[in-house]
Amino acid sequence: MINGERLTFDVLGLYQDVFMMRDRQTGTVWAHLDGNASQGPLVGERLAFVPLPQMAWADWLAEHPETLVLDPDTPYKDRYRSVRIGQPNRREALWGDDRLAANALVVGVEANGAFVGFPIDSVGREGGVVNTEVGGVPVVVVYDADSQTGIAFERTVGGRTLEFANTPAIRGFRLRDAQTASTWDIGGHAVEGPLVGTSLNFVPSFISEWYGWSGYHPETGLYAGSSA
Repeated sequence: MINGERLTFDVLGLYQDVFMMRDRQTGTVWAHLDGNASQGPLVGERLAFVPLPQMAWADWLAEHPETLVLDPDTPYKDRYRSVRIGQPNRREALWGDDRLAANALVVGVEANGAFVGFPIDSVGREGGVVNTEVGGVPVVVVYDADSQTGIAFERTVGGRTLEFANTPAIRGFRLRDAQTASTWDIGGHAVEGPLVGTSLNFVPSFISEWYGWSGYHPETGLYAGSSA
């Protein structure tokens, strides 16, 4: 939605090997990686980010039993193909910078106009949870290796900054904050404890290959891991 108008998008092609799209209503060209309009009548506009945590089907279904599923058995199934990010591609090495390998995966995080890439290996070595700041905003960056989800949230609730750690769970990825001992799911929702029913504010974040993230955000910081 831009200015109250619902847009419909088609695939346009690649720019710096990153997927681009064009809306049917105005012909404006958009980059999926940052949501910015780069050409056309809506230049200067930006699509809003929404959280899209990846999770096992059983976990999703338990939380959303009325979910509808897109049927893969359609007349267009011959056009579908599996795509796996993080695989080497020589062309992609032309973009971004050389602080990481072009196809290294990072959780890209944007807050208060600042950008930082968090290598999933680094986050994983810290238990899948990093408490830090981006652009002066206290954030928690999480990576669940089982579901391959990377996402970030503001970690301030009711004026109090929380410190999170991974906690064992029977099903799915769970966090626990040190201040209240509340338990949180990968979507940033408190599911047990004093803060149950509370949700953390989503910070624009997603898993990206380094060439795309650093190419579109040349000023990005790169998380080097905890010094503790």
